[in-house]
Amino acid sequence: MSSRADNAITVPGPAPRRRRHDAGASRRALLDAADALFDERGYDAATVRDIGERAGVDPALIARYFGSKEGLYLATLEHGPAALPTDPMELLERMLNRSDQRGSGPVPRAMVSPTLTDAMREQIREIARRRLHPIAAELGERGVQDAELRVEVLVAMAIGVALTRAGGTLPTLADVPLE
Repeated sequence: MSSRADNAITVPGPAPRRRRHDAGASRRALLDAADALFDERGYDAATVRDIGERAGVDPALIARYFGSKEGLYLATLEHGPAALPTDPMELLERMLNRSDQRGSGPVPRAMVSPTLTDAMREQIREIARRRLHPIAAELGERGVQDAELRVEVLVAMAIGVALTRAGGTLPTLADVPLE
């Protein structure tokens, strides 16, 4: 027993309109979400899925716009507002605290990696230059000799200490409280 409605022919209407994609807004949302999650959780604990969810976009867009999670991280450093302290001891303390709390991010790891491509090495070099120059300039204004070299040595020492603490190969250093 079929009703007349079952036999009715339906005429398809116009195809549903696809929502317009705003690549710029999606990219910015991913940068903002990643910046917040990297700051809250650290690089390793911030997942691509969580970043996409917070941004309100498909996490696959990370690969499309940034190449990878690491590329997104580097983009947050390039465009992020986070300024480093200009006092060298505050910088050292901040770097070591962040490493103890959140682990070592890709930039410190890349700075000591012998396997970087030339393009990645140049990108890391530019990020470091942009972020460390204000500290060196401040020291230079105070009359500190070789200010740029001193800041670079400080950063290299902080990365070395942080990686060694994390690796636990020097147990006394690894176990001592940061203070």
